[in-house]
Amino acid sequence: MISSWIMNVIDPKLSASVAYANSAHAMWENIRKCYSVPRVPRMHKLKAEITSCQQGNMEVVEFLAKLMSLWNELGKYVCVPECKCWAAEKMLKMAENDKVHQFLMGLDDDAHSTAHSQILALDTLSTLDKIFNMVQ
Repeated sequence: MISSWIMNVIDPKLSASVAYANSAHAMWENIRKCYSVPRVPRMHKLKAEITSCQQGNMEVVEFLAKLMSLWNELGKYVCVPECKCWAAEKMLKMAENDKVHQFLMGLDDDAHSTAHSQILALDTLSTLDKIFNMVQ
């Protein structure tokens, strides 16, 4: 049943490549291998986009939304191991701090230099939400 559904929904040009597969799983794996975006190059591209992301003429909220979109997509490719120890909590805090720094580095220096300096003068960084509100 699933095999016939796959055959009915894929482009007819692609059907010949999966028509003789033994199972729906084999069909799906064939399609996935041929047409999915490779994980490592996409992750690299996303990390490069995050690194070079600048506020430019965007509002702060637009800039944060753009970064969050990139972070969310990257999060689909990154597998964080599940852990119930203190190390997982520390790693999540480090990742949150990285996002705060990426946000601050991309802000327009002329418009937000005072807030930027005040935030970096804190003993510990707040959450991204609080930092955003301070800049806003």
